[in-house]
Amino acid sequence: ALVDMATPSSGELRGSTRLVALAERFVAEKRDSGLAAGSVATYEQVLKSIIVPRIGDLRLDEATPGRLQQFFTAVAKEHGHGQAKTCRSVLSGMLGMAVRVDALRSNPVSQVARIRHRQSHASSALALDAVPGFIETVLSDPVLTQLDVGQILAFMVLTGCRVGEALGLLWSDVDFVTGKVTLNGTAVRVPGGGVMNQRHGKTAASTRTISVPPRALRILESRQRNADVVFPSVRMRVRDPVNVENIWRQNRGRLGFEEVTTHALRKTAATGLDVAGMSARGIAEYLGHAKPSLTQDVYMSRNVGSSAAAEHLERMFGVNTELPSGPNP
Repeated sequence: ALVDMATPSSGELRGSTRLVALAERFVAEKRDSGLAAGSVATYEQVLKSIIVPRIGDLRLDEATPGRLQQFFTAVAKEHGHGQAKTCRSVLSGMLGMAVRVDALRSNPVSQVARIRHRQSHASSALALDAVPGFIETVLSDPVLTQLDVGQILAFMVLTGCRVGEALGLLWSDVDFVTGKVTLNGTAVRVPGGGVMNQRHGKTAASTRTISVPPRALRILESRQRNADVVFPSVRMRVRDPVNVENIWRQNRGRLGFEEVTTHALRKTAATGLDVAGMSARGIAEYLGHAKPSLTQDVYMSRNVGSSAAAEHLERMFGVNTELPSGPNP
């Protein structure tokens, strides 16, 4: 009788509520809270493709730490460490909502073991002595030049910005006099809404004004200004980050950089700044991380945008080759 007794509930949710119903309410609350459209889309995607098909029929009081641990382990094995972490974050938020309305006494996700990546986070970073060659290669490759991806990749490794931040950069965000750029937008794809320039960063710390190396400024100066965005699509609109990711994935093996993802370029910049002697706090602020611990744990094997960071990156990665001009649409 005690096992079957319903957990007291002051709202619509009860211990007998299925996770699929909780998921609908959770997404609606996030959307109403003004959460970034890209984040809401990520939640909806992982709920629709993984969580609901696998455990959507579970009642809240059946979502025990043991069951959830098995679920996360299976997701990590089949879909990868990143998807498992996303599922954990979404379920933690969902079940936290249930706790707040007394449908559960505690959040079972808090009792599940952390999801750990088997590989070293620094393993995918580009070797620092290979960076000048990488920049020369992507800027001179005719395929990447024709598709207007080479300059994006070079800009990313020189500044450590995210691919979405590079594609969300506007000409109004660039100050050639001071050598600074303001990263306060990111290109995101919203299901049913296409690609949009979300005018705020991934997190509160993502919005920042940074000094950039002279080499990065020369890349910007060489580009034509036929659109508001610095790195537009062929139709002069905001470019889809997935498009850039796919083009690089299709060509990196040919160029000798098979294991170098776009995210690895961000890690490479962080590693270069670390080797150059910058503090974890300084690197975190330059990269747009709220916590230096994240920078140390993930990216390193707010005097925001200090000129010292730009000088370090120019010294570490600077090359003297002629910069090819961007494509002429």
